[in-house]
Amino acid sequence: MTIRNKRRCRLGVLILALIGLQAIPVSAAEPGVQEVFIRVTALEFDECEPVQVRSKIMEVRADKGTIVVAEREIREMDVETGGRRIKTVYLNPEGQPAASDAFRVGQDVLVRGFLHPDGYVAASEVQKIEKLYEKKIVYKPVASQNKASRKGMRQPLPTSAGQ
Repeated sequence: MTIRNKRRCRLGVLILALIGLQAIPVSAAEPGVQEVFIRVTALEFDECEPVQVRSKIMEVRADKGTIVVAEREIREMDVETGGRRIKTVYLNPEGQPAASDAFRVGQDVLVRGFLHPDGYVAASEVQKIEKLYEKKIVYKPVASQNKASRKGMRQPLPTSAGQ
């Protein structure tokens, strides 16, 4: 094989590789493709552990039907186990049922559910809560604390001659 034939073969292989790479579909990058609404319908309770998360909603993903709280994806749950049906309940601060679309970014929530080994939380209850803020301590100087009165309160330092 001559050098010219080797170059042609390499060029042919390169062109075929480029054509092959362009033929691979990239459906996730296509505009207009909507993601599927995610709901947990089967859950292996032996693999999951109960969890309670109390934090602000960081993100609401309406297209997926999930919310993000404390950097964890919270998924709605509709599971039937042992003849019982466990479905996610959304509650307002008073404990009354609320719509799932009433939850917004920045609201404080309490989420109870099950931490799945894949990292998401299958929520059995999502409740809005009122954040209890600690009372701030404000320093206010007392009127009698002027410079002269503070000077009189100082203790004299012992000197080395007095010992």
